[in-house]
This record gives sequence, structure tokens and C-alpha cells, in this order.
Amino acid sequence: PHFHEEEYLPVLKKYISQAQALILETGGTAIGVMLFSRTGGSIDFMGIHPQYRRQKIQELFLERLIRDFLPRCDISTTTYRRNDRADNGYRRELLELGFAERELLTEFGYPTQRFILQQRNPENLRNPENRETISVKEEENRNDKAT
Repeated sequence: PHFHEEEYLPVLKKYISQAQALILETGGTAIGVMLFSRTGGSIDFMGIHPQYRRQKIQELFLERLIRDFLPRCDISTTTYRRNDRADNGYRRELLELGFAERELLTEFGYPTQRFILQQRNPENLRNPENRETISVKEEENRNDKAT
């Protein structure tokens, strides 16, 4: 949950070299970064400068990701678990973007939770009332068939 620049920069450079990064900057300062995996259909990192969190940059990134890189693919990401004090609103933002909660995980020794944005039905985007409900077991079965 903590940002360590010395660990982050090599990862950022790798994603940029693979054309799997979206960066929004102003005045030479990055105000938003999204790193994603085309093969995994996942958002691996999304960070928005605190002064720009209310500017809908998350929506801008997600729309670009869907349109240009992952059309018609379900998209997954992980974030803090419910009631984690380190969460500054990331869970709420994912839910507002149309993501649905999935299984609990532990990543790098820290408790997290997976979220999925289903795109089979375009109405799911930004309309959580229309999201299809899929159990974790159904999701695991789909993943097993894909591998």
C-alpha cells in the first residue's frame, strides 16, 4: 500500500516500453498513471495525484483502456479490503466505475480484494445496477477453461 519510488521507476519504464502505460501530465508533472496488462486483462497500477482525484481521470483512463487496448474483455484489478484504514477512497471509486467485488487475496503480504469490470454487456459500464452477478466459483471455472 506504500509507494516506493526506487521500486516503481523500473516497473514504470518496463510498462512504457511494452506500450502498457497511460500517463497524463501537466506542466511536466504526472498527475495520473495507469499500468495495465493486455494479456492478463488487468489494471496493475493506477495512481492519481491527490489534487486531481476529483477530475474524473480514472474514468478517462478506463475509457481509453477499453476503447484502445482491452475492448470486450473483462478487466480486473485489486485494491484494499473493506474497512482498511489505508484506503483513501479507491474501493468507492472502483465501485462507481462499475467494478464488482470478488475474492479476497493477499498480495505482497498485504490483504487485498479483487474487483472485476465485466464488459460483455456495454450497459454495465458506469451503471452498477445492470452488472451481472457471477459467483467466485464461476469466475474460477472460466479462468481454468482459459488456461
